Amino acid sequence: MILPKPLSQSPSPSPTDPRIYRPKRIPVTIAIGFAYDDGLLFCADTKISTNIKTNESKIAYYCSDDRNCTMTFAMSSTDVNFPRSAVESCWEFVKKMDLATASIEAVHKSAEFALAEFYREHIYEHPDRTPGAVFLEILVGIWLRGETRLFVSHETLLTPVQHYECIGSGYYLAKYLIRQYMTANPGANSLQDAGLIASFAVKSAIDYDEHCDGEPEMLIIKNSGVTDEICASVLYPGDQLIESLQLSEWKLLHDLAQVSDNFESETSNQIELYCERVRQLNDKQRWVFDTLRLGKTQRKPPFFD
Repeated sequence: MILPKPLSQSPSPSPTDPRIYRPKRIPVTIAIGFAYDDGLLFCADTKISTNIKTNESKIAYYCSDDRNCTMTFAMSSTDVNFPRSAVESCWEFVKKMDLATASIEAVHKSAEFALAEFYREHIYEHPDRTPGAVFLEILVGIWLRGETRLFVSHETLLTPVQHYECIGSGYYLAKYLIRQYMTANPGANSLQDAGLIASFAVKSAIDYDEHCDGEPEMLIIKNSGVTDEICASVLYPGDQLIESLQLSEWKLLHDLAQVSDNFESETSNQIELYCERVRQLNDKQRWVFDTLRLGKTQRKPPFFD
């Protein structure tokens, strides 16, 4: 039997109810899901928020025995035990289906039903059952016989995602950076685009959001069924070059703002210096990229081994 929800005395009791509930739990982590032209890409940090801070994977990958279906989950929660149990429940329900004939819509509905059952048994019955008290967000990727779909959870719902979605405490920064990239590159939706901006957005959230930490982790699920953990754009141009270019751009703007005499010639000179700095940064990063590329290997899902 579940005991009544614990209550605490309010510092400023109201006339009608002198008690208050426990504080609402806040989101943690950063996770991004991209539906790019040829599959799905997930990227997340590795911080686990417990009494003892640890770094663990928050991307779960499952493959059916008949090799017809895989499901990928990126999780965000104040207590990672909840989303881990939820995604296991979804997969346990889905893998019992006839995946040789099932449609991707049927797999989606089955996973959504399993999620609703999990909420009924473990979330709505939890002592901290006020809205938002038990925080749980999931990105879900379904691959079924060469077709992929991306979804984001909203309590018991799995809502389709057309392009990309961000969850966790760092979602605001990730969305801001992704929108900037998409505005500058309208229509860009390749694996290289998704890998570059997802990796940079997660790394930026780790640097700037106190509830994000660890390292960026990436998983790519191609329409062919092959999976990979990295793409070329993560190595080149990569986070280092992006950050260096941003610093160089701010230096250029600073130098241009200081121009007061011989405006035309001084402006041209500052822009030439900026271009030279960019060339040097690019040459250095390409050398690193070429070195790393020699050791790059592609990983396939377990059923291809």
